[in-house]
Amino acid sequence: MDNRFSIGFFGDFTTGENYQLKSDSSERINVLRQYGYNWLFQEVEPLLSRFDLNIFNLETPLTSCVKSSLAHKKTVLHWADPEIVPELLKKYNVAAVSLGNNHALDYDRQGLLDTINALNKVGIFSFGAGLNLNTAQLPFIKHLTVGNSNVNIYVIGGFKYKKEYDVEFKFYADEKKEGVFMLNETSADDLIRSIKTSDANSIVVVFPHFGFDLMKTTQMQTDYAHSFIDSGADYVIGHGPHMMNSIEKYKGKTILYSIGNFIFPANFKGKVLPNNLVAELEIVNDASGISSNIWLYPTYMNNQSNKTRTRMIKENELTEVINLLIEGNEDLKSSLVIENTDGIFRIGV
Repeated sequence: MDNRFSIGFFGDFTTGENYQLKSDSSERINVLRQYGYNWLFQEVEPLLSRFDLNIFNLETPLTSCVKSSLAHKKTVLHWADPEIVPELLKKYNVAAVSLGNNHALDYDRQGLLDTINALNKVGIFSFGAGLNLNTAQLPFIKHLTVGNSNVNIYVIGGFKYKKEYDVEFKFYADEKKEGVFMLNETSADDLIRSIKTSDANSIVVVFPHFGFDLMKTTQMQTDYAHSFIDSGADYVIGHGPHMMNSIEKYKGKTILYSIGNFIFPANFKGKVLPNNLVAELEIVNDASGISSNIWLYPTYMNNQSNKTRTRMIKENELTEVINLLIEGNEDLKSSLVIENTDGIFRIGV
């Protein structure tokens, strides 16, 4: 009987077809055409196979749509191949993806529907967006037997409130309209308290798309994350700024303000640091019963290259990651545990 179960949380992910199309038009290299899709994953396969299941923030519609009502409103529209990408995700042990982000409706209702259908076809659960509010707010639920005990994991996805996405882009779901789950203090409080009332011993992870592009942790993120914990969440694992942000222990619980990008083949032209994280939620059953903790696996992605690929971090790059994590909080630094197994570094928080 297995006394341990692990879930890998991966940040912003796209195979970047829309970016590679721009590379074609500017006579730069199209990595998907030259090297193939698997090339993007090769350097991080040890992480993808390390955990019992993986969860991604899928920051692109999986659709063949070529027309969008947002074409002249929104600066960047993402899209990815609806046949190739779901099969890749399945290959790399992805059980669920969050669609609760600022690209899920780039190709309108049809793009969202195509995405959900493409994922369903290969048995991948999507959450954080849906064809109405009831489906958009449904968490991913994993029922586990660890050792001789049962525990349920709930993962809540959604996108922070942003006025233009409400008023101009019409991104948020309501009772009769498709969209993403507007994840804020009020909506999260209702959902988390409902889960904890009906399933008191559950582990609730909030997986929000919040923060601001290419910025460090903001007060808005702090306010949101604290409210999630106050409502009963056990962990907050954030993404959205396209770079890693700091961590915090609040009321004894771990907040990761942004794990950054996972695979994101786009040239950010030097505006973002190359450091990112993969988070592992480890659930253990020992003599004292069920417990859980977080491990962080630093990764490196050179966003100044037209051949962007994610790799594992090297030992001489670890100090910079630690400094970014703690942002001067030496007390937090002293509590971190650093391990190296066959060249894979992980940080216990």
